[in-house]
Amino acid sequence: MTVQMTLDHSDLTRGLTHLQAQQAPFAAARALTDVAWSAANGLKGHMSEVFDNPTAFTRNAFRVIGAKKTNLEAIIQPKDRIGGRHYLSVQEEGGARPQTGIEKLLGRHVAFDGVLQTAVPADGATLNRAGNLSPGQIQRMLSGLGAQRDRASNTTTASRRRRPTRETYFVPRHGLSPGVFSRKGNGQLKMIMAFTDRAAVYRPRLGFEEFVAEHMAEHFPGKFWSFLDHAMSSAR
Repeated sequence: MTVQMTLDHSDLTRGLTHLQAQQAPFAAARALTDVAWSAANGLKGHMSEVFDNPTAFTRNAFRVIGAKKTNLEAIIQPKDRIGGRHYLSVQEEGGARPQTGIEKLLGRHVAFDGVLQTAVPADGATLNRAGNLSPGQIQRMLSGLGAQRDRASNTTTASRRRRPTRETYFVPRHGLSPGVFSRKGNGQLKMIMAFTDRAAVYRPRLGFEEFVAEHMAEHFPGKFWSFLDHAMSSAR
């Protein structure tokens, strides 16, 4: 999921004067980099059109590698992630969504008789503006289930005894739908997350590559001639 904005030097200098041709690589590198950054910033607004209330992390998911006059290529790509397929790739290409970090933690640490492929917020969940489980409830849920990466952050039997009215979290073995439930001190039950053995499948909808290509076609020519005029003025 990377777009490379590349120019061929011979095509770039065709029809230019000798002095213009000398300054063209510098102007093209500046223009490519400038347009790449404006495309990356434009993707923030594009995200808000494609997705419903995308998180700041999603809106700022792309980075730019600028062009040089000796290498007329600017690159727009997702910011690095550790291992696996980038989470936005499935939005660009369609297909099955990889498991999230929370789904992997639950599958690894929670006793569950079925297959936990996907976990989605249920009616009792506390959601943020993006429609995801709130960070506070995620931490309480993982601690209560003993699924925190930092084992010291998990709720212990001793801490439950000290606070018997604390909300507890559990995954039922039978009798209730597959998922995570919370139980308040008064005995009230709420389903927080629902489990399914099927992967979430998305249709292509991001249009990242198409957006960048259209942005390049619209904005590069004007930027190039502007930077070339500036370079020519400086060279005189």
